[in-house]
Amino acid sequence: MKKSITLAALLTLFLATSGEPADPLFSEPNNYDVGDGSDAVFAADLNGDGDADLAVANRNSDNVSILLNNGNGTFLLAAVSYAVGNNPTSVFASDFDGDGDNDLAVANQFSSDVSILKNNGDGTFVDAVNYAAGGSVVSISASDLDGDGDTDLAAANYYSFNVSILKNNGDGMFPSVLTYAAGNGPFSVSSSNLDGDDDVDLAVANEFSGDVSILKNNGDGTFIAAGNYAIGNVALAVCASDLDGDGDADLAVTEGWFNNVSILRNDGNGTFTASLSYPVGSIPRSVCASDLDGDGDADLVVANRGSDNVSVLLNNGDATFADAEHFVVGYSPLCVLASDLDGDGDADLAVANFDSDNVSVLFNLTIVPCCETPGDVNDDGAVNALDFQSLRDYLHKDGAEEPPCFEQADVNGDGELNGQDMSCLARELFSPNNACDFVECP
Repeated sequence: MKKSITLAALLTLFLATSGEPADPLFSEPNNYDVGDGSDAVFAADLNGDGDADLAVANRNSDNVSILLNNGNGTFLLAAVSYAVGNNPTSVFASDFDGDGDNDLAVANQFSSDVSILKNNGDGTFVDAVNYAAGGSVVSISASDLDGDGDTDLAAANYYSFNVSILKNNGDGMFPSVLTYAAGNGPFSVSSSNLDGDDDVDLAVANEFSGDVSILKNNGDGTFIAAGNYAIGNVALAVCASDLDGDGDADLAVTEGWFNNVSILRNDGNGTFTASLSYPVGSIPRSVCASDLDGDGDADLVVANRGSDNVSVLLNNGDATFADAEHFVVGYSPLCVLASDLDGDGDADLAVANFDSDNVSVLFNLTIVPCCETPGDVNDDGAVNALDFQSLRDYLHKDGAEEPPCFEQADVNGDGELNGQDMSCLARELFSPNNACDFVECP
């Protein structure tokens, strides 16, 4: 989606051109109350209106809260909560029963099971059905593990030192479970194609053994014995994403007591080479990857439980990262995700804050250049008289629509939309012998 100019965006542009660093700029947090001890948050369209809603696992109140998006990244103030198992610590949304809407899976640590809440299609949910997993389920990931077209589950079991695989019958029921050994204290599980064979493998961060377990898929939802990669410290969270732009999934891992995030680069076949570590905040508890600054590569954002903030690390494009920039959120943030919450085409942040019992939403205010064709004011792919009319109407008629891409309408490149742009466009269109040179796209 193309992004129109805003006051916040103009401020970002001013800073970028006045010698200040052009780092991704996030808004102050907007906080939304949920249940007691918010431990995890996940974004998905839950009510079918096309925007991203939030589901929050609340550890102390044994429920999951639903925050429905108003369409602009603000949320209904009264969260609706649904009972799950005992001590929920992770939540994932996917269409488990194949009816076209997003259901919920919740990992419950103390009851050692997974709760499935099926969506009624409108963002309300039926009562949870619980399926036994392993000992102390603390993290869950959903993907098609056996290649049959439906969404299965992988669960990290903290005290039994293994990972459980719950295969979907196709109707959102998970009657059987298989377990595979991981490291000591599995704390986080991520699913991705790690070895390039088109099926979904698993990466597991192990707190006690300070390593990451890689379980490669045989293609049918069974897995070979784990290979472990040392991190050197408490491994609390793992995220899989192509960080160096070579087409395979690398890993970012938070080290809980060393206060940094480590990069494991994929050799292309699901084996990994340790790269660099980068300082973040205190007790980094969660990490996710997303293109935060609109340059086409995957950046990192980390939730820091001990310093009550999130750290943003911009990717240089080769899996090396700039120094972290920190943004204040609520108390004891345990989980962060990046998703386009306000529909403007860039990745915003949602953070679950354990001690303040709320979710912080931070809007991304980074300017993502939308320019492709200078002079294409109405953004229809051509420069013609309709563009002149659109610009004239915007400048002189009350209520006229703003041009969808500021840079394409600002044909003289002076940072303003005014009569000079209209004159330049008119010369280009109607006086070819006196044409105006359009400023090239940035």
